[in-house]
Amino acid sequence: MLVLPLPGQAQNRLAAAASRQSVVTSSRGQALTVSGACAVLYAPDAAKISHLKQQYGEANFNTSAGDNHAYVARSRAYLQGKGIRIIETTATQLRFTTTGGAHTVLDLSSPAYSWGLLLFNGRTAPQEANLADPATDVQTVMKK
Repeated sequence: MLVLPLPGQAQNRLAAAASRQSVVTSSRGQALTVSGACAVLYAPDAAKISHLKQQYGEANFNTSAGDNHAYVARSRAYLQGKGIRIIETTATQLRFTTTGGAHTVLDLSSPAYSWGLLLFNGRTAPQEANLADPATDVQTVMKK
């Protein structure tokens, strides 16, 4: 089975999400600005999907996409059960702001990103979480 690349070294580049969000469309795609504690479930946009299909072949892509959709659904249900606000996006750029005013920009158009989960407690930089089984990461980052 082919597993599409998930963000592996994004942790240090991540930051927050939340209460207020704005989506801005530019020639380079959509940018999502978030602040406040939340979980961000991200997925590839149409251009990225087209690229991934060419790179891995349609059959392999479809298998991997199906697996990732199942992981997203499982994570969504878990996060909802914990009462964590969820943002779902296909934006190509995430702009996070902590309560202290620190900003982090994450470029999801990078080949390292396809589907994933970011956890943000609003105080520190967001953290990449295990999309298939987020419980440990939720406890560590969100304290829930």
